[in-house]
Amino acid sequence: MARSILALLVGLALIVVGCGDPGKAAAGIVIAVEAPAGEVTGFTLRTEQGETMRFDIGELEADGAAFAASHLVEHAVTLQPIAVGYRTQDGRNTAHRLVDAAWASPPP
Repeated sequence: MARSILALLVGLALIVVGCGDPGKAAAGIVIAVEAPAGEVTGFTLRTEQGETMRFDIGELEADGAAFAASHLVEHAVTLQPIAVGYRTQDGRNTAHRLVDAAWASPPP
């Protein structure tokens, strides 16, 4: 348990270091991807705590370990966890960074 918490904190710290304005972070599995006309515009994440969160895709960072929104489809199929850096404005969560999160445990 302590090892999982330490891994989570290290992973979230890596997200924060890679961003100018870190905003907030969440980790879990992608359970839905919104891609009208083939372009990913949003997704739903089930966090490690079992919470369901919806995100719009904002201007994504493309440095380091970050990946493009189109990669979310693969994560939805394989159930491999991700971490998302996001900001909340007008009650909407907008993702600005997406990274693989092999360290995250699956939600309950």
